[in-house]
Amino acid sequence: MKSFLPSMFYYGFPVVLLTTIDKDGNADVTPISCNFTLGTNAVIALVKLNKAYHNVMEVPEVVFNLPSAEMWEKVEAIAPYTAQNPVPPQKAGKYVYTDDKFAIGGFTQLPSEKVCVPRIAECPIQAEAVVKQVNDRDTYALIELEFVQVHAEDHLVMEENKINPLAWEPLIYNFKHYYGLGEHKGLNFTIK
Repeated sequence: MKSFLPSMFYYGFPVVLLTTIDKDGNADVTPISCNFTLGTNAVIALVKLNKAYHNVMEVPEVVFNLPSAEMWEKVEAIAPYTAQNPVPPQKAGKYVYTDDKFAIGGFTQLPSEKVCVPRIAECPIQAEAVVKQVNDRDTYALIELEFVQVHAEDHLVMEENKINPLAWEPLIYNFKHYYGLGEHKGLNFTIK
């Protein structure tokens, strides 16, 4: 066994296509994978340079849109884009501004039931949430949320209110690679 401290220790998390809106009602979608859930609560980390962070500060509601493993190319299609205008100097050269990542990813907006943020129709699971607390750090924030409504495709639901883990194949982001049920799906080319 070797002992070391890697420059990046990001050992695999489910991908979330996080939808947010700004105070003017403009929707954005941001792929994130730094998240965990417990019961009806979740914690996410958002970099303060991202439009999603600014949107959450203006409108404290989000939707977790959970893509299936087969959607990795749609997620990767929006990865090199930012809705932050102008593009922050730290992102220049890696990201390009767009005001419509939904179109680039081929995503359809659906209205939510309990929050004002849209859902993504193509995602088999969507979870509406409200922000409960923001814990600021130097360059990012840890955001605590509470789920208020979950939507799932019929074949994924068992016992009327549980996700069937045998039917659900989440997209996992693991050390710059996408996986689904252990199968390599592709490489994220935009993260340096």
